[in-house]
Amino acid sequence: MAKKKPQSKQFQIFLLGLVIGAALTWIPLDREFSPAQFTASIFTEQFPTTTPVIKRDGYTLAYNGQTRNAHWVYHKLTQENLTQKLSRDDCEFKEDPDLPEHIRATKIDFAQSGFDRGHLCPAADCPTPRALEHSFFLSNISPQDPAFNRGYWRIAEKHVRDLTNHYKAVHVFTGPLYLSSKGRDGKTYVKYEVIGPQHVAVPTHFFMLIFVESSADKLLSKGYIFPNKAIDAKTPLKKFSASVEEIESASGVLFTKIATIEMGHF
Repeated sequence: MAKKKPQSKQFQIFLLGLVIGAALTWIPLDREFSPAQFTASIFTEQFPTTTPVIKRDGYTLAYNGQTRNAHWVYHKLTQENLTQKLSRDDCEFKEDPDLPEHIRATKIDFAQSGFDRGHLCPAADCPTPRALEHSFFLSNISPQDPAFNRGYWRIAEKHVRDLTNHYKAVHVFTGPLYLSSKGRDGKTYVKYEVIGPQHVAVPTHFFMLIFVESSADKLLSKGYIFPNKAIDAKTPLKKFSASVEEIESASGVLFTKIATIEMGHF
């Protein structure tokens, strides 16, 4: 009796595909759609918003709805807008009403988290009572290690204010970073804690990028990247120096797009 010729592997894969394809025709389709709040023409007029940009009296920020932190916060400093000594006694942290509720950070997220509500645009840099009040919106806040927020971050903020004594204007960008580190298995991971019901991301680091106006036609730049942890107050700022390109690489934000005039370093 003749033996049956074994089927080729390709033929077996073909048969398996037929079986799976036939099975898939029996899977019921999901036709339960929710009514949309807009018309189809929106897709020819605009695309989804990945980074809401909010402009306020004292600062401008770009928001990251995934991390519930800002991508960056920008503010401008001069000697004139630092002359007012405003009281923050009546200020309180609050949700940002200009953001949808489902991507906002809330006060509950920070409660008993062990982290400070750290300003990105400092309250001390705000030139008007309204700007000061708005600096307490949680979109301008990131979870910071208490020792860092009350220590080295404050030193860096004061350093920036002191620059107004030497330059006509100081332009400051600050923001959170989520940098990679090696695990015990030798592989590289991006790992960070999240806090509260809204899963607010806790940054591993923070950047500070400074542009100063040294003359009418030239900007000078200097940047820093700080770990979100206690830092000895005697540590020189220079230890945390970072170039514009390094901050761009770490944050994914192209800050040099704003600089259309000649740039240097200070």
